Amino acid sequence: MTREEILERSRRENTGKHDEREMAVYGLASRWGMLVGGLLCVVLVLASEFLFGVPEVGLTAWMVYFAMQGTSNLVLGRKLGEKRKVIYGILELVFALAFLVALVCKTMVAA
Repeated sequence: MTREEILERSRRENTGKHDEREMAVYGLASRWGMLVGGLLCVVLVLASEFLFGVPEVGLTAWMVYFAMQGTSNLVLGRKLGEKRKVIYGILELVFALAFLVALVCKTMVAA
């Protein structure tokens, strides 16, 4: 096979797939997105407590954040074989569940 034939075959095989640079950018974007989400949760907690007087909003924000972060770490840990990420993922999902329980309890007490 000539060089051009090999390149053409490679292009056909990799059509629609992401290259390494794109995958790295997706990972970076995901990490930045989670960081901004965490900062937004802090703002929501402070605003819901001090401005609106509705602390349930803060509980909801943290529940969603920890569910997203935990799922992300769980998938990464399982796919990459990193036990530490699996453990972090499980802990973060437990935190999400704890915020859900706190939200339900707070709602039931308020009702």
